[in-house]
Amino acid sequence: MASWQDGPEYAPQERPAAFVVPPAAPLTDPTPAPVAAAAPPEGEPSFAPPSSAQPDLAALVPSAAPGRNPNLPFEVVTATVTSAGGWATSPVAAGQPELAQRMPTQPFTAPGPPLSGYLPVQPTVAPNARVNPAPFPAPGTPQWFAPPPETRVPDAPPSVTIGQIWTATTAGVMVPLIIGALFNWFSILMLALSFALSARIAYRHDAVRRSYIGALIVVGVLGMMSMLSVGYSSDLLFQSLSDGAQFACVVLFFVIGLIVGAALRAGERPDRMG
Repeated sequence: MASWQDGPEYAPQERPAAFVVPPAAPLTDPTPAPVAAAAPPEGEPSFAPPSSAQPDLAALVPSAAPGRNPNLPFEVVTATVTSAGGWATSPVAAGQPELAQRMPTQPFTAPGPPLSGYLPVQPTVAPNARVNPAPFPAPGTPQWFAPPPETRVPDAPPSVTIGQIWTATTAGVMVPLIIGALFNWFSILMLALSFALSARIAYRHDAVRRSYIGALIVVGVLGMMSMLSVGYSSDLLFQSLSDGAQFACVVLFFVIGLIVGAALRAGERPDRMG
């Protein structure tokens, strides 16, 4: 049990009223440490000389006689090897002693078996790159400042169908233009309705809006010209505005289709609707 004798961190926050011996039994004695090895004997050790006679050290020196030159090949006289059919003699015994004196760095001169039946014939592959490309033009010449020739064939523009153009322009824009082009009395109302619904077109919204604004300006100018030429008349003004709106519906039907079709052929992305 820790007490104040083990350190200040074990001391209680408040001084106890009394110190009581714990009722637990005391611990057993620890295991005794192992006995160390016996100390070496005192005094210097003694060694007895060998009883048998020892050879002279001069006789143990290796001989200095010249050995085999490592640059010379081994001399092979005869040799026998076994084969699948029985015994066969070495190349020396077969009358080819030059093979025995061959240096390791010399190639074999004897022809080997043909390899045409073992290796497949590799097809001839034409290189992709030009071996001898055209040189660069001389500095200062007109070819030096000319752009490089176009090597990649430009992609053909994608084909656009009438159905795609109709879907992109939306029926809410095209149907009022058709009604205004057919019926003169509804042309002013249909032109205004088509202009209001043109905000739903997602391609080249600015060009479409400018086309409608230009058509409305033309219709207004025609109405003012009719009033100045004849005088104010409500019937004549309405007829003049209706004729101009009917003509604008016919023109806008094709102009809006051409604008949206050009955007589709160019692969443009739809404009972000605000």
